Amino acid sequence: MPRKQGNPPCEHTVESGDTFSILAGVYYGDPSDANANKIMAANPGVAATSLSIGQKINIPA
Repeated sequence: MPRKQGNPPCEHTVESGDTFSILAGVYYGDPSDANANKIMAANPGVAATSLSIGQKINIPA
């Protein structure tokens, strides 16, 4: 399971197995589409299906 790397808003370094839905659960306690979409919207140009280990993404408040 991914580890929380701070409290939103923050930057997250992608680890093996991370997805926007999983990160929504880790950071917001709710892996719903609404929270996953919030993370996706904060990272324009980042494809949800191709997160790379070590890539930095924004986790909004």
